[in-house]
Amino acid sequence: MEIFKKMFAEKILSFHEGTNRSLEILTKMPLVGEYISNQVIHKRNSKMRMTIGVMAVLVRMIVQFIKKYLYVAVFIYLPYLFMAQFNPLIRDHKESAVLFMFFMLSTICGSLANNTLLAMGDRDYLMVRVVLVSPYMNFLGRLAVKMVTDFVYFTIILNLFGVSFVHSLLLSLVTMCIRPAGEMIAVLCFDQMQSMYNNRNAFNGTVIALSVFVAYGMPLLKRQISSDWLFFIHPVFVVAALFIGVFSVYYLWDYPSYRKIMQEALHIKREV
Repeated sequence: MEIFKKMFAEKILSFHEGTNRSLEILTKMPLVGEYISNQVIHKRNSKMRMTIGVMAVLVRMIVQFIKKYLYVAVFIYLPYLFMAQFNPLIRDHKESAVLFMFFMLSTICGSLANNTLLAMGDRDYLMVRVVLVSPYMNFLGRLAVKMVTDFVYFTIILNLFGVSFVHSLLLSLVTMCIRPAGEMIAVLCFDQMQSMYNNRNAFNGTVIALSVFVAYGMPLLKRQISSDWLFFIHPVFVVAALFIGVFSVYYLWDYPSYRKIMQEALHIKREV
């Protein structure tokens, strides 16, 4: 239990912060403010305080869901609608088009070019330097939350955009497994491939450019979505992705130099 408290210390802190902000808003409301103030502040009603905190978390989750929904709508569904106007074969294979573009833009590009390891924000600085959570636990907690939320949210969102539940589940599972692989590659670049690490902006730019070209360019050039492009929802590939994910998590769990990476990330942040 103690290890989970350390890993998810940031989320526990966010829970209490959200509870306090919600209480501050509610106590200023004309009809319920006095009652809330009397119950929570004066009578110290812990159940009501907990209920308000849970409601604040649910609101935050809904906001995160909406952001991811808009991401899929803008970068995947709208391009599909544009392509479908001129390509009947793409129009008739909506699910395949959505799956393929999501795999390239989120599973591949998102995992390689948008990893969290070197993204040392003010929140991470607070957790490591003020709350005194180890960089190791802070990073693993962030990664675990990202993997789980991506899996749950994207399974629902892909299904809402017309992808079957089974295929939505499989692609979200593959995406969840590839996330730690992207983080592992970032660690390997930091440790073993300094030239690539020093040119990480060029690397990220190349990954983004290639992913965008393949996601949008290939369907436009071929004027269809080939069934061969959907290899990532084949059971063999899904099992392979699971093994990759497990190996990557094991590697990240056993990696010893997170403090060194944190110092480098802070240095980058000061330069920016």
